[in-house]
Amino acid sequence: MLEKMILVDIETGDFDVESGIYEVAALVIENGKIINREHIAEVIDETSIHLGMGRGYGNISTSQSKREQFRELIQTYPYPVVAHNVSFDRKFLVHYEWLNEEHECYDSVRAIKYENPHLFSYSLSYLMQFYEIQRPMTHVAMDDVLALYDILVKVNPTVWAPLYHTTPNQFKRIMETTAHIEGESSVFQNKRMVFTGASPFPRVLMKKIAETCGATVTGAVSTKTDLLICGEEPGGKLEKAKELDVEVQTDAWFIDAVSKDLQLETATITRTSSAATSQTLEERTDIHLPELEGKSVNIALLKKRIQSKVEQILVNNVDSARINKGSNGFKVDAVIYDDEGDYVLVQKAKDLNVETIPLSKFNQMILRGSSLNASS
Repeated sequence: MLEKMILVDIETGDFDVESGIYEVAALVIENGKIINREHIAEVIDETSIHLGMGRGYGNISTSQSKREQFRELIQTYPYPVVAHNVSFDRKFLVHYEWLNEEHECYDSVRAIKYENPHLFSYSLSYLMQFYEIQRPMTHVAMDDVLALYDILVKVNPTVWAPLYHTTPNQFKRIMETTAHIEGESSVFQNKRMVFTGASPFPRVLMKKIAETCGATVTGAVSTKTDLLICGEEPGGKLEKAKELDVEVQTDAWFIDAVSKDLQLETATITRTSSAATSQTLEERTDIHLPELEGKSVNIALLKKRIQSKVEQILVNNVDSARINKGSNGFKVDAVIYDDEGDYVLVQKAKDLNVETIPLSKFNQMILRGSSLNASS
């Protein structure tokens, strides 16, 4: 873990910065220990706070006293800011002048991926299940940032890369660099991506970069979409992505992902090295899952994007009697289901003594039953 950092979580009104900041929670970390904490918010309805997502709190984006409270913390402890999907939190904090543009920021998602690149999801709730963090998932800022701290203590990331951010003028260098790396980057290999919303970076150029780095860019969000990259005012595509559980990221995240893979901070216009490629979980055939051998498995309770991956893993690695994708399929030996789902089928399966396996546990089974490990 970073020796010194300020771990941050914010709750906002929506994806757009205009929706405002409603909560900011910060933990000051030194040598893995919490030495200070701040919760910055204005309560307007205490009975609604348990609902999470900033409910029960007022919009504090332009509050001078709240902003100064955060800036004083940053000045007292001039450490890097770390957040889960930090490009999102940073976008709000910089926009409302809570954080200076040049302040060093790190993304905990990226750090955890470096340590364990073989997870189905890196959402905070999924990581809590996978790493068996005994906290409720409340979407209240202080609860969430404490959960993230617990996860980082367990994972103990060893590789941290600062968030790369650029101005529209610097974007030209990225285009010049990526123009000469066709086939040398796999950062978006086999990913289907959609761009939406207003951006200071020309969309046509961002799409070209994505394609150069291995992606297929489409115009509409569907069950086959892997990533939605959002600018401001993303509209209906964002709602569709949320409905389908498609990963949503910001323009800043996209630029950062490309820059890290291509080492743009030091890259020359003609690159001489190639990006390493690795098999995805569903491509591997060396996973040993004796727990499921000869069993019929129902995967109807997984989101479509995950369902296809799990099905491929089972087909490639397990001599299953049958894979069932029907929502009324009870005549099975096991049900693999989404951790976050509250399904009647899961309870009914338990009542019928059918084995129920949350996706996070299935993920653990995969890692135990293969040559994969956190550093591979």
